[in-house]
Amino acid sequence: MATLWTWLGGRLAGGCAILLAAALAWQTARIDGLPLLGSGFKAQVADLQRRIAARDLEDARARAAMLAARAQQADAANGQARAHAAGDRKIQNQVQAVIGKVPQYVSAKSDSACVVPWGAVRLLDAAASGAGLDDVAARIAPGQPDDAASTVTLSEAVALLAADLGVARQNADQLDHLEKAVRP
Repeated sequence: MATLWTWLGGRLAGGCAILLAAALAWQTARIDGLPLLGSGFKAQVADLQRRIAARDLEDARARAAMLAARAQQADAANGQARAHAAGDRKIQNQVQAVIGKVPQYVSAKSDSACVVPWGAVRLLDAAASGAGLDDVAARIAPGQPDDAASTVTLSEAVALLAADLGVARQNADQLDHLEKAVRP
């Protein structure tokens, strides 16, 4: 019986060893893939890592392109801001030169000959401020009729109008530069 038991034990151990080797080969094939067929877990993981790396690279390139576009827009906007500042100084200098010439072109004789009525002063103030005419009339020379002579001289009105037109030119120049800055 001992011989039979030894013989049976050897066969069982050999069978278990074969079964263990087969299970190990099967597990290795699952992880590494079959030779010439591939598609093991390692290959799937490597493929997934390759796709993730490719996606990350594309995302990084897209972000870099977006940042480059933003930098280019910022440079263009800064260039337009510098151009506007230079244009603004030029307009201010030109308007100041015109205002400085008012006494030369609008004499005291012209001031005394041209009466600016309160109605004209109120209309111009309403246009400049955006206020209603009733509000302006209550604020500027209240109680005075519209056709009464104001204390505003022609030279003062011309100087104020020149300054307002200069501001309008500055606003138009600023708008032009802003539009150029946001255009592609």
